[in-house]
Amino acid sequence: MSESKWTEIIFPKRSLGALNLKELFKYKDLILLFVKRDFVAYYKQTILGPFWYLLQPIIQTVIYALTFGAVFNVKEGTSIPSFLFFLSGNVMWWYFAQSLVKTSNTFTENAHIFGKVYFPRLTVPVSVLISNMIGFGIQFSLFIVAYLFFIFGKGMDFYPSIKGLLFFPIIILNMAILGLGLGLIISSLTTKYKDFKHFVGFGVQLLMFASPVIFPLQVAESKFGAFAKLIQYNPMTPIIRSFRASFFPDFVFNYEDLLYSGICAVVFFLFGAFLFNKTEQNFMDTV
Repeated sequence: MSESKWTEIIFPKRSLGALNLKELFKYKDLILLFVKRDFVAYYKQTILGPFWYLLQPIIQTVIYALTFGAVFNVKEGTSIPSFLFFLSGNVMWWYFAQSLVKTSNTFTENAHIFGKVYFPRLTVPVSVLISNMIGFGIQFSLFIVAYLFFIFGKGMDFYPSIKGLLFFPIIILNMAILGLGLGLIISSLTTKYKDFKHFVGFGVQLLMFASPVIFPLQVAESKFGAFAKLIQYNPMTPIIRSFRASFFPDFVFNYEDLLYSGICAVVFFLFGAFLFNKTEQNFMDTV
């Protein structure tokens, strides 16, 4: 009788170099299964179902237009209709915030699975990015419909930027990596410090007010003074401004700002992956 052999040997991950993307690709079917689980769970047992992806940004945009539109006087900083301005910010911020929040719960919400069977733990946060991308696609389609309505229905004189559209995939990838990196860091810290779990949702809301989601950066510079400098250093600021520059001539596409945001995203991701691999070794003892 021939001696049986192991099909796979699992070694502990000791360094950042242990981030095995080849292994992650081998589990692509599992990632797709997690994507299906996350997407279905979002609207399971709801009346409107996937329409929540459309209803949520519409309601938020209307509220922002009625409240912050007058407070920050959006018309001073841009000629874009208030509805389109807030909708563009909401669409981008929704994907980043959802990716960060859901990724930050990777260890706490999946401990019952991680403790029973081995698979690359990074498959869970990657599946979160993909499932959120589906929701982003739905909301982005809503933005395009509203954008075309104001052009052809209202006769607005704005047009998309070819330069911005060419860089559009990079803008989205930059945002995804940034949300993933910050989410991995918080997820690793949450296993030991439970306070982070309660702070994430509140912190994301505060971070939104430090991003040009509900006001143009020009208005922030005139109203907030030195605080506007902090907004400029927010890695999400170049992403949101680049997104708007892709569709509105009021905004200038800036390569340096986008490069700065990309560097921040990569640094956060590498640091987050390092913490994630380190936490993965003994998180079951602390969760």
